[in-house]
Amino acid sequence: MTKTSAATLLAAVLLSLGGTSACALGSDYSYDSFKTPDAVSWVQLCGTWGPNRQGTYRVVHADQYAQSFLYVQWMARDANGSLHAAHTAAIAELGNDHAEIALADLGCRATPRGIVVTARATSGHDDKLRRVTIEVGPAPGQYRFRAQRTR
Repeated sequence: MTKTSAATLLAAVLLSLGGTSACALGSDYSYDSFKTPDAVSWVQLCGTWGPNRQGTYRVVHADQYAQSFLYVQWMARDANGSLHAAHTAAIAELGNDHAEIALADLGCRATPRGIVVTARATSGHDDKLRRVTIEVGPAPGQYRFRAQRTR
């Protein structure tokens, strides 16, 4: 086999292993990725929503590969009074494993319009600390993400 044909064969093998489509960095993880208890590190019921304030918000924090993933759920009561997720929103700014953001000191407080989730954030891309604030609600899926540099 000549050097040219060996190089051509190697290139073909590498392309077949890697695929031919371009992919964005990192992988997005849905809430369903964290249904196992060992991945979930923090769950908090916080605040109420809905016309009669009968629903409640639930915040779920999961860790994987030193990366935080955060989800907010709009929980509603069924006819038996049991809570179930009426809507789940992934916080997109954190929902990709390439973001390399780890959250600590999570907190949640109710507001007249929904909830505010706060956390201390560190990034694997730099050594800067940040304070993250996420204002959630009132509509299902509605949130505002803010990161403020602290040093």
